[in-house]
Amino acid sequence: MTQWITEFILFFKDLSYAGIVIALSFEFVPAELVLPLAGYWVYLEDMKLVLTILAGTLGGTFGPLTLYAIGRFGGRPFIEKYGKYIFIRPHHLVASDRFF
Repeated sequence: MTQWITEFILFFKDLSYAGIVIALSFEFVPAELVLPLAGYWVYLEDMKLVLTILAGTLGGTFGPLTLYAIGRFGGRPFIEKYGKYIFIRPHHLVASDRFF
């Protein structure tokens, strides 16, 4: 278990600021894990505070804006056509309609 965590941390450390942007944009890693780690790297002086804040802001903004644009301009037809690639099936859409 610790080997996986170590590899994960080193992977994002190698990517530096781009790793923060990517992780926060696509939300495959919760921000609650990425940002404290980035803060620790700032403390160790491996990263600059201003650039880390900028990377976090860009990542936290870019991801939701991308999802909003898909919903706004693509809508349901887009999800019906391409949803299968991200594991969204027709029954998921029906369940979502019923919920909302």
